[in-house]
Amino acid sequence: MKRMKKIFALLIAVAMVMSMSISAFAADEAPKGSIKVTGAKTDPQADTTTYEAYRIFDMTTDGNKDDDGKYTAVAYTINADWTGFFAAGGPGAEYIVDENPGDLNQIAVDGTTKYINITETNVAAFAKAAYEYAMTTPVDATASQEVAKGTEEVTFSDLDLGYYMVYPVGASINIDDYTSIVSITSTNPDAEIAQKAKYPTLDKEADDISVEVGQTVTYTLTSSVPDTTGYTKYEMMFADTTSTGLTFDGTNSITVKIGETTLGAADYTVSTTNPDFELTIDMLKTEGEKKVAKYTYGDAITITYTATVNSDAVTKIDNNTATLTYNNNPKDEESTGTTPPVEVETYSAKIQILKVDNKNKDTKLAGAQFVLRCKTPNTTDNATAVAGNYYKFTAAEGETKAKTEWIEVDPDAVTDLIAAGEADKITVVTTNDNGEASFDGLEDGTYELIEIVAPDGYNLLTDPVEVVIAGDPEDVSTLTVTSEIGNNSGTELPSTGGIGTTIFYVVGAILVIGAGVVLVTRRRMDVQ
Repeated sequence: MKRMKKIFALLIAVAMVMSMSISAFAADEAPKGSIKVTGAKTDPQADTTTYEAYRIFDMTTDGNKDDDGKYTAVAYTINADWTGFFAAGGPGAEYIVDENPGDLNQIAVDGTTKYINITETNVAAFAKAAYEYAMTTPVDATASQEVAKGTEEVTFSDLDLGYYMVYPVGASINIDDYTSIVSITSTNPDAEIAQKAKYPTLDKEADDISVEVGQTVTYTLTSSVPDTTGYTKYEMMFADTTSTGLTFDGTNSITVKIGETTLGAADYTVSTTNPDFELTIDMLKTEGEKKVAKYTYGDAITITYTATVNSDAVTKIDNNTATLTYNNNPKDEESTGTTPPVEVETYSAKIQILKVDNKNKDTKLAGAQFVLRCKTPNTTDNATAVAGNYYKFTAAEGETKAKTEWIEVDPDAVTDLIAAGEADKITVVTTNDNGEASFDGLEDGTYELIEIVAPDGYNLLTDPVEVVIAGDPEDVSTLTVTSEIGNNSGTELPSTGGIGTTIFYVVGAILVIGAGVVLVTRRRMDVQ
């Protein structure tokens, strides 16, 4: 009995040792690794972005290590979720080959040794094919992480060894490669990759910022064709909001180009809720029973339209806003992302006249009349004012839009033009009881205020008053330029060089000559 107890105890001890050995061996058979993603991109509009990792090939070891601590034998196998991808006729079949043309890793397929044919020259194509398979078949991610907006580094830890595909959900604009393929091995269990995908973007520009009332402004929206691999629905919807100071010129003003091709009206849809419009482009087409890309990946998408500046734009900075909404998850057709709003400023200015008594600036003068002449147009934008021409403003009435124009008139004939009752050819403003009048709807430039009628009891200005408009799209106060103009009352001597002064010179000369003659005559008489 005692002997049996000793044998039983010995068996238990052996079992415990064996159990410990097996546990250690099992631990060695399943080493872990990590993948660090640097330069990570996150959805600019969402609070979080999902990063997913798919293990395509599994890697196992025999648990034995050499003197350098490396495993003496490792083996790759196809992950169970990916057998269909590599099966004969499958999209990944070409990446498993029977012979080794170079330094390829071995893989066991149904008990047969084959080779993983993934090289630097074909890894991008492999990644694209693998991504499409993952998006269109019921393959679950091996690991996923939700990261906050702005995160620049993502790490997957405690991963089984093998080949992985890593990508951020919805990032359909790719840099260099489609997405990231990386292997973590027994000799390199901690891998680091740079993110190679980003999210769609939108830009907006105007052909002019400083504008006049009635001017037509051309706006341009730009983006690029995304990679629609794996998607069964991919639409890009451009939403544009024109401000109150602009009147959208209608759908006929819209032009859409992809690459060098101008799209027809049937290639997109437009809905309008004035003053806004939404333009949607379907990026897919049907080929047989499959949805495929309709346009070439990376080609520029360019949308232009026009809007007319109206009277509401005067002395106001108008922010014209656009966004792009796009599908961002091949496995969920209703999932979308939206770009941050992009804004373009436009503004229109005015010149404010303040007419005062030169000797008492608190006395405001009514009844002064002015016209406006352009001296130097704006040279930084698409100037519409014309040097030397005179301002004319037409107010909106019915279907007639408000408009600023510049009329060519002989400067010497301006007063005659007004006197002849043809003042409607150019605009004349008259100061009110507060001494105020204005010229509205102007772009940046240098202008001249010309007084054609002085207030009662005051002298007419003989020289133009120069006014400079230099608007700042960040400062609305720069859009009203006030010019204080003083007049003198009473009789004034003509200015130097005028005809009146010349008369004084002539009379003075005659008197001097006369005095000289008298003096000479007297001296002669004294001599006699």
